[in-house]
Amino acid sequence: MLNLSVAGMLEKSQLSSDGVWLLLVEVMLPDSPESLRLVRNNEDISWSGHAWTAFNFKLGDITEDNKGKPQSIPLQISNMTQTVQAYVEANSGLTGTTVILRVVHSQHLDNASPELEEVFTVQSTTCDSQWITFYLGCEISIQRRFPPRRVLKNFCAWRDQYKGIECGYNGSLAECDGTLQACRLRGNSVRYGGEPSIPEGGLYA
Repeated sequence: MLNLSVAGMLEKSQLSSDGVWLLLVEVMLPDSPESLRLVRNNEDISWSGHAWTAFNFKLGDITEDNKGKPQSIPLQISNMTQTVQAYVEANSGLTGTTVILRVVHSQHLDNASPELEEVFTVQSTTCDSQWITFYLGCEISIQRRFPPRRVLKNFCAWRDQYKGIECGYNGSLAECDGTLQACRLRGNSVRYGGEPSIPEGGLYA
């Protein structure tokens, strides 16, 4: 049974609704604190503190091999503008990259928790003039329900939850750029969400 939020359950139980369920795709970009954020919709949206770009993409069916083990899932993203292809070519096909699929409701974009979230790894990539196809591995989604936290050398993982539980800062400064220097300025470096001692590129914890 899906673990829907209260607002989500109310929408699911209604016979008609002004809103729609939206599928979000977040592709983690190697060696960067930024991600590629897309929404299957006819207009851009803002959710969980980020802008999500309206884009045409579709998710294929999960298939199994002769031993009943899930195989890769094809995620096809439109290549008409070649916007995503630029990232693919610059990052070795984005193989090994983490992809997070989320479902949210258009009437409850103020709810920062998705109704459904699954995490995958890009196993391989193909491109043609119409589609970029990421073949997503299922193992990480089956073994771990929630995404691993990426730890970067010079970037705080709590920046998007500034003044939240993990950040812990409750002072008067309204914004934070996520650097260790900014954390020290606030006297809060003990809660810094990065790790200066690790190599460039980060790791997952």
